[in-house]
Amino acid sequence: MEKIQIDFKKIVEKLDSPVIAADFDNKIVYANTEFCALFNTSSDQITGKVLYDFLPENKTTVLINDYTYKVTKYDDEYFSYYYLSVTDTQMEKIYSDFISTVSHELRTPLTSIRGFADTMLMSFDKLDKAQIQKFLTIIKEQSNRLIKLVENLLSISKIQVQHSNLVFKSVNAKSQIEQVTDILKSQYPTRLFELKCSDNVPNILVDENKFQQIMINLMDNAAKYSYEKGLVSVEISNAKKENFVSIKVKDHGVGIEPENLGRIFEKFKRIENHLTRKTQGSGLGLYIVKDLIEKMGGQIFVESSTELPNSGSVFEILLPVASYTSQSKKKLEDR
Repeated sequence: MEKIQIDFKKIVEKLDSPVIAADFDNKIVYANTEFCALFNTSSDQITGKVLYDFLPENKTTVLINDYTYKVTKYDDEYFSYYYLSVTDTQMEKIYSDFISTVSHELRTPLTSIRGFADTMLMSFDKLDKAQIQKFLTIIKEQSNRLIKLVENLLSISKIQVQHSNLVFKSVNAKSQIEQVTDILKSQYPTRLFELKCSDNVPNILVDENKFQQIMINLMDNAAKYSYEKGLVSVEISNAKKENFVSIKVKDHGVGIEPENLGRIFEKFKRIENHLTRKTQGSGLGLYIVKDLIEKMGGQIFVESSTELPNSGSVFEILLPVASYTSQSKKKLEDR
């Protein structure tokens, strides 16, 4: 029986669709990453709970986060499997949202780049050095914004690629985060950055480039959604969970409403408040972050409050320690 459970978990985890498995007493035995993401939970947290706490009994559709999913059931001699798929109508809405979001995100920086380039071409001899520098700075910033959007879209297109394409190695988290901090300081000169690292924190076992991408996304969000002169702090420590390192990214922005905490890791979801309306974003960053962290064997959590001014949010990620045992196990898995 144990061998069978291991096999079905591997199969279910590789599926693109949300899937949950239950025994014939309607107790949950496993839920894949896609299913857990819909409810902002983990398989360990919902294993053993009643199936109908998540899926309505004898219903062929279920409404989750404003999307209607079709529920398809398959039985074998051990378990019942429930596959969730968006309906055709919902797929059209997702596609429409995608086109609308990407079109807007591409059009805005392109319009700025073209406008300031035209101004410089037509009035170059009338502009002083300060104006030229200002216009070139704006063109550079908007070009970087375009590059980031394209990189995120490319990441989305590869999001289902299996973890074997990741290159795992022992990485010093503090050193990598210091590099990211230097990058962001130039982009956010009015923000304060602070890095704290506990003693005797071991290296982590991650893909170095992907880890840097994760930290850039999290710290960029923290700076972007903080007030002027707001503090962005990063804390590295040994996690309470054995053989994991904890990295917390804290900001002092407006925070996130409790009802929205489960939705921020979805594609193209942006929470509306006066700070997000002033900033640009595609709603892809946190979706990519969560996917990469889970592909590297980690977890991400978020705590936030809107009750007090500048209460902000805390994003905590747990990543595996780069021990000799973990590296050997990873090499065997990749074969």
